[in-house]
Amino acid sequence: MKMKALLAGLVAASLLASAAIAAPPPGKGKPTTGEGCKPQITVVLKGTLVSASANLLSMNVTGANRWGRAYKNAGTASVTLDDKTKVRGNGMKTVADLLAELKARDRVLVQARVCKEDLKDDKLAALTASKVIGHPAKAASTETDATDD
Repeated sequence: MKMKALLAGLVAASLLASAAIAAPPPGKGKPTTGEGCKPQITVVLKGTLVSASANLLSMNVTGANRWGRAYKNAGTASVTLDDKTKVRGNGMKTVADLLAELKARDRVLVQARVCKEDLKDDKLAALTASKVIGHPAKAASTETDATDD
C-alpha cells in the first residue's frame, strides 16, 4: 500500500515538473501581439471604396467575417497596402493597377492577417491587406414601366 502511494506521488511530481519545463519563461517564446505573433487570424471585410492612395485604402464596411465584426460596427476601415498585397479582379495584379482602375463606390473585398490578441474586446487593430479584390460598382437598376396594350 505504501509502495502504491509512493509511486502515485512520483508520477504526479513528474507531471508537474514536465509542465513547468514546457512553458517558456516570461518574455520568451512566440509573442501574442505585434510582429511575428501567434496565433494570427484572417479578417475579411466587404464594402465600398471611399478612397485609395499609394499605401492606404479607405472603405465603408458593409459585411465582415466574425473577426471583422468591430469594423462592420464602426462602418469604416482604413487598410494599409504594401508591396506584398495581392490585388485581383478586373485584370488587376498590382497595387498600381488598383489605384488606376478603382474609383469611389466600387466594390472591394479585403483580407488581412492580424494577431488574435489585438482584436480582443472589439478593438480596431491596424490592418495591412494581404489580398484585395476589387470590382466596379453594380449598375443602378432602372425599372421601366412596360405597358401591354
